[in-house]
Amino acid sequence: MISDAADMLTAAGLRLAPAGVEWDAVKVQRHLGVRAIELIAQPGAVAVDPARREPMLYFFVPAGSTALWDVPQTTALGADAHVVLPPDHKEGPPGPYWLIPHQHGLTPADVLRQALEATQ
Repeated sequence: MISDAADMLTAAGLRLAPAGVEWDAVKVQRHLGVRAIELIAQPGAVAVDPARREPMLYFFVPAGSTALWDVPQTTALGADAHVVLPPDHKEGPPGPYWLIPHQHGLTPADVLRQALEATQ
């Protein structure tokens, strides 16, 4: 489950949560992320930030597992980073939402790396 006791809650139910505590996140453009999801047998939680021309996906991986992350066209978010999380029940636009619900937990970083490298 993706949560954190130190979250900051907004009026819209969005949470600003620190990465690097219970999880790290990997940010990737939607078109690459969706292709990667198709290659992962059991993907963990994935959040969508639709506020850009190309929406971004956030994959959640075990804390500390992005320390040496170097996959092209992705951004690793660990300690000293924050991620805006949608409300637990939100699974569609408008605004940020869960593409794969938070209850699905974390994706192993090595599995995500292999899937993303296979899409490029």
